[in-house]
Amino acid sequence: MDEQKLLESVKQIAYNAGVFMKEGMINTVKSKSDAANIVTDMDVKTQEYVIQALTPLIPDAKIFAEEKENQALDDSYTWIIDPIDGTTNYAYDMHHSCVSIALAKDRKPILGVCVDPYLNEIFYALKGYGAYCNDQAIHVNDYDLAHSLIMCGTTPYYKEYADVTFTKMKELFLAGRDIRRSGSAVLDLCYLASGRVDAFYEAYLSFWDYAAASLIFMEAGGIFHPFNGEWGDFNPIGVAAGNSHNIHELLEIVLRH
Repeated sequence: MDEQKLLESVKQIAYNAGVFMKEGMINTVKSKSDAANIVTDMDVKTQEYVIQALTPLIPDAKIFAEEKENQALDDSYTWIIDPIDGTTNYAYDMHHSCVSIALAKDRKPILGVCVDPYLNEIFYALKGYGAYCNDQAIHVNDYDLAHSLIMCGTTPYYKEYADVTFTKMKELFLAGRDIRRSGSAVLDLCYLASGRVDAFYEAYLSFWDYAAASLIFMEAGGIFHPFNGEWGDFNPIGVAAGNSHNIHELLEIVLRH
């Protein structure tokens, strides 16, 4: 397999899907589990486009995607797709959403592409070849926690964990420069990879939320620490991410409760 050629194909597919998503018009918005967990018809249409475009690249590859029924990850080549990460942002026309595509082998990510069509940014990585945004190499910052800007997710689909989540967010706020909440874990991790923020925490994420972005982040020199599970678990896991200067204090706060 020519990995570089494959990467270029996936970048083009993700870019096209981003344009399709950006220019599309939402006709329906439905709740999945509750009012916080929504899906639009554009999520489904974008996913269908991505699956159709990816399938010829590795005909035997499996597909794991947010808007379909899935089976647990195995060692096969598997495409992991989040057609629109930040669906609530998208439904509210907030212009902070993206397309995320990863390729896993032996349950580990080997390729990741994330496209933000609103800023025309393509974040991508091949395992072992570094991380890039629009063909420029990106790297994590090296701030300690006291000097870190920290992205946090509020785990809106699991509001029974609100007390734990917001307790940890308060502690991180007091320990660092400040906190941010964007509504897209994929872009949070890509921003972390590119040095726009310095750390990340969320109590529960599905692996389409972090599959591609975690590889990009790690290839940029970051430390990705799953908790309450491991990378690729079928059920959502917790994620803490940072650099060698802030990860230990970050984990002390995140794992304390």
